[in-house]
Amino acid sequence: MSETTDDELAAVGNAFAEDVEAVLDGLRSLDGITDPEEVVAGLLVELSRALTVGARMAAMPRLVPPDRYEPDTGPDIDLDDVRVRLASVLDGFDTYVEVFDPYDDPASPAAYRISDDVISLAAALAHGMQHARAGRPIEALWWWQFSFLSSWGGETTSALRALQSVISRDRIVGATPAMSPEDPPLDPL
Repeated sequence: MSETTDDELAAVGNAFAEDVEAVLDGLRSLDGITDPEEVVAGLLVELSRALTVGARMAAMPRLVPPDRYEPDTGPDIDLDDVRVRLASVLDGFDTYVEVFDPYDDPASPAAYRISDDVISLAAALAHGMQHARAGRPIEALWWWQFSFLSSWGGETTSALRALQSVISRDRIVGATPAMSPEDPPLDPL
């Protein structure tokens, strides 16, 4: 099996940058929407797309960054206002319970927020994009793989599972977690 050259790896990093930018654009398009149904549907699509990109990165061999230390990308973007707006739109079902590590003995459930998970994903992808835009596609690829495996992959998977539960409760039971069964079901998307 031949060794991958830096030029080949840079080309892969540039291709992934296009995929990551598409996910970030999709997430940006949801900011400012106040209809929970529209946001939930959009998040289902964008988080699924992000996980597809992340799974492809995770399937690659372990990447080693070219430098011993990560080059400074400048300040991270402040997404707290976006998180607050998203939490407001998801009010009533933003918080969910998940077992963070199913192999932990004993496995214990904890509360998480969809809005926190989405912002963690966006921040990690944006951080890698800073490397890509600075002409460091291998560093970007390393960052996306590392952060997928260490944080946003699990967080995004959990948030997606919570959002799928919101949709299934609406479609099957006729009530989101924030609604009682007596409330009318959400309109079809």
